[in-house]
Amino acid sequence: MTEESFGTRLRRERERRQIALSSLSANTKIAVSLFEGLEREDLSRWPPGIFRRAFIRAYAEGIGLDADEIIREFLERFPDPSEPVSSAATGSASQPVVARDPVLRLTLADSGAWFVGGAAVRDMRHRLAAVACDVGVVIAIALSVFVVCGIFWLPLAVAMLVYYLLGILLLGNTPGVCLWAPLASRVSARATMATLRSDAMNSLVQLIVRTMRRRDEKHQSLERTTV
Repeated sequence: MTEESFGTRLRRERERRQIALSSLSANTKIAVSLFEGLEREDLSRWPPGIFRRAFIRAYAEGIGLDADEIIREFLERFPDPSEPVSSAATGSASQPVVARDPVLRLTLADSGAWFVGGAAVRDMRHRLAAVACDVGVVIAIALSVFVVCGIFWLPLAVAMLVYYLLGILLLGNTPGVCLWAPLASRVSARATMATLRSDAMNSLVQLIVRTMRRRDEKHQSLERTTV
């Protein structure tokens, strides 16, 4: 077999399946120029860190290739510039390898090379779903407090304020928007949505259980006082 470059092989597989870069970009929400650079093996505009793996996974899955195998070969050919290169990889046998404590690295996109916008819901159907999700959670919290304390409007205002402040602080947007907004990778989007929905459901269930217990304790206390 003749030697063929990594980018050329990817382009050949994509063209063989008759998949246009514009269609791949629309499905993955990743710029066409980044995929064109991948097929030319020009990754100067590609971001480092987690986005790098997410983009190559989206490309591999979009054209029907084994994503894990493509990612492994991609990282071997184009190492992540944000990760330190060990002496064993560079072949310097004269310098001893010094053991270091593991470091957790979170690398964001390079603002000078490219731009990634925040979470945004584009179509009206998903926007209405995001609004319904946020409103439903806030009203459920207010109703739970109303069952226990008999007050509705003040808990509603406090719940709304805390809900949106914590959502923007922890998620960068409201939980409803984060659930329904498209992400750079479809795999990342499904995983994030599943995690957020699971956390939201667990929190809601725990809140309902605590509310029911407090109501039962309040009723028992009233019964004892009456007796």
